[in-house]
Formats: sequence, C-alpha cells, structure tokens
Amino acid sequence: MNSRRPADTPFKQQRLNAWQPILTPTWVIGTFLIIGLIFIPIGLSLLSQSDAVVEYTKQYDGDGTDSALASCQITTTNSGYDTDTTCTVTFTVSKKMPKPVYVYYELSNFYQNHRKYVKSLSFKQLRGERVPSSDLSDCAPLDSITKTVSGTSSKYTLNPCGLVANSLFNDVLNVTSSQTMDEYGIAWDSDVNEKFDNPIDFKSSTCTCSSVASGGCQNTAFCGTPGSGNGDYDCGENHEEHKDPTTGICYAYEYPDESTTQYLYESYPMVVQPQEGVKNEHFIVWMRTAGLPKFRKLYGIIDEDLEVGDEVTFDVQPNFNVVGFSGTKSIVLSTVSWFGGKNPFLGQSYIVVGAICVGAAAVFGVKHMVRPRKLGDTRYLVWKEA
Repeated sequence: MNSRRPADTPFKQQRLNAWQPILTPTWVIGTFLIIGLIFIPIGLSLLSQSDAVVEYTKQYDGDGTDSALASCQITTTNSGYDTDTTCTVTFTVSKKMPKPVYVYYELSNFYQNHRKYVKSLSFKQLRGERVPSSDLSDCAPLDSITKTVSGTSSKYTLNPCGLVANSLFNDVLNVTSSQTMDEYGIAWDSDVNEKFDNPIDFKSSTCTCSSVASGGCQNTAFCGTPGSGNGDYDCGENHEEHKDPTTGICYAYEYPDESTTQYLYESYPMVVQPQEGVKNEHFIVWMRTAGLPKFRKLYGIIDEDLEVGDEVTFDVQPNFNVVGFSGTKSIVLSTVSWFGGKNPFLGQSYIVVGAICVGAAAVFGVKHMVRPRKLGDTRYLVWKEA
C-alpha cells in the first residue's frame, strides 16, 4: 500500500540546517543603539547641506500674490503674440549665492500626474516619425484644432499633439539686471539627443545675412542652394526665414505639411523658435511630467556669484493662465549642494528615526538592568526525535 507520508529526508522532513537569531535583550539594545548612532550623524549632515542652500521664492500670480505684483496677474491665456503685458519681479540677495544660481518657475495645484493628462501624447510624433492624423488617438482630446484663416475655417493637425505638449508653460522670463541667464543646458542630454526630434522632412540652416529686416532675414540673403546636399537654402525661395531674437542669428527653415499642420513654434511663438521645434529645451523640461501638484522646473542658469545686496530683476511676460485651476506661479532662485536643492525633510527624518532608536535602546537597557527577564535555555529548543 502506498503511503502519503513524505520521505524521511532532511529536506522533506524540514531538518535542514538553518540559522535563526534569538533576539536577546543585549542584541535588541545593541541593534537599536547602532542604528541610532548611524542615522543621527547622517541626518545632521543632510540637514547641514540643506541649510547651506540659499533659496528665494517670489509668487507673482494666483491667490495670495503681493499687491505690488498685480500687473503680473492675468485672467485669460495669452497665446504669446501680445507682448504689451509685462511686469517686473525683483529679488534682493541677503546672503551670498555662489554660482551656479538656478532659476526655476514653480506651479501649484497643477496635476501633471493625472492619468488622462499623462497619456495624452504621441511618442512617435515626438521622435519625429510621420504619424497619420488617423493614428493620433493617443493624443485625445487634443489632436487637432480649428483655425480661421482669411475667413475660412480649417482643421489643423497639432504637431506635437496631446494635452502635455499643448499646455506648455509659456511665461517669458528675461533677466534685465546686470546678470546673464543662460537658457541652454537645462534639459537632460539624453532627452535632447535621443527622445525628441523634429519631423523627418524638417530642414533648417543658418544664414549669413548682409542685412536684416525687422523680425527676420531679408530675402536677398544667400543661404546656400536647394538640392546641393548640404541642407542649405536660399532665404526667401520656397522657405521661411526667421531671426532668433536671443542670438540675432538668421535661419531658413522648412516644415512638412505646413498647410494642414500647426507646429509647436506656431502655438508658442514667444518660447519656441522655428529652427528649434521640439528640440527647444523649455519644452523638453516641461515634457518631464511632475509627480506632485506643486512642482518647479528649471528655466535658466545664472553662472556668476550673487553678492549680498545684489538685485536680480526679471521682466516677465505673463502668458500662462492659472486662474482656471486655482493655481499660483512663482519664480525661484536657488543654489545647490552636493546633495541637491533645499530639502530639510530627509535630514529631519533621519534625525527623528535615529533619536527614536537611541531612546528605545535606553529604555530597554534600563528595563534590562532594573528588572531583567530570565531567558529559556536554548539547549532545549529542539524537536523530539521519534
């Protein structure tokens, strides 16, 4: 008769050698004490690094904004074509800020982590692939718009499409004091070089202009010959021209399907230059969605020391409307340490946990000395052999 009893082996009868620590009072007290003595110095070091970071924040739009910055507050979204609305935000440095000084914009109550928001984009389109309008369902509900041109309404495909790309923070911040702010090098190199690219048939070239008209290159400026294989063009010959307002460099550029597509530089003309497209670093930074409703994103870098008493003045063109979601907008100036930006919470957490462990070790130690508990004899902790 077959028996269902497991074979008499160490594995099946659970007699394998094993090590199981017995938590004696000495071990428990020692463990708590070691954890506390490790965590407290780490917490003090992190807190010290956080305190060394110099940070200034000034809110310029939304509920609670200082009345002196009322001119910065807007109630409707500005597409970026209206440059008449500007305001000034000034910081006075009260503690030296060693370079580099990072300039951030901070938004509150804006949920970039909402499921529908995060899903509303086309990765293929952002990589420059040609995607038919019928395949842009991932971008719903914002895959196209209707525009009226010369009295005729037409439907235009958005490139890039989706809620994330078409809610870009488009306030323009310019430093008008003696400092210089660099707006390049603010995005991850991997994002700039690998994750984002303009459409396959996009072409752009710099132009050496003999004379420059207001807002762009004159058509007489020579920029190469179409079809020569070097990607250059004649300015004004089946191509559009543009003068970068920051660098003063002229460009000739050409986008595919412009008659049926609205590109990023058309949606946000004051932020994105035509020759950049989705390679614009402000756009790339924005596309890294935040996990919390209050977040800040890097806008620029001031690569010089700010001494006590220095003033940093920003000329702000407010375009991004926060009234619709009851949010706020702020500008943040901050230095960094080897640990990163200002974050006292982590250091405080280490100190609290370390203090609790040391306190627990002390309580258990006193209890063990005053009223020790007799332990069982471990020699008798064996199974009775049959």
